[in-house]
Amino acid sequence: MAPFGETVLAWRLTRGMTQATLASAAHIPRPNLSAIERGDREVTLKTLRALALALDVRPGVLVDGVMPEADVRPMTRETMERVATATARGSRLTNTRETVLSRRLGAALSARMTSGVTRTRKRLGPRENDRAYFLLRTVEEPQTLASLFTRVTEKLDRS
Repeated sequence: MAPFGETVLAWRLTRGMTQATLASAAHIPRPNLSAIERGDREVTLKTLRALALALDVRPGVLVDGVMPEADVRPMTRETMERVATATARGSRLTNTRETVLSRRLGAALSARMTSGVTRTRKRLGPRENDRAYFLLRTVEEPQTLASLFTRVTEKLDRS
């Protein structure tokens, strides 16, 4: 069970919404949404309902700290290898799940790498790197992430 603010943040990012977009859809001020996501502000039942409606989830999902799941199917070794190769090379994939995963993996790694990922991708700020890593943690198993990070690092070291 995740904290309420992190749950709202994860659902907002998964839905591809900015704070301004979600705040507008939920009819709350953006600074209030920011404080909610940071865990600095409690919410009323009215605000909870508005956020749930704007995110298209049940209020209980947010209260219970249920994180979004992009795809619950386990990844095969071939899939992990394909994603790792595409991330290291900066190449494109045809599968949507793999493309999103590769993009987030590259963003999460770009702050730590000096070659490969940063050569093929634009430099991101710390906030974008943290956001990418946060989204990876919310939708993938820890063992899968560890394996992907290792595979990409090995591929970059070889090049």
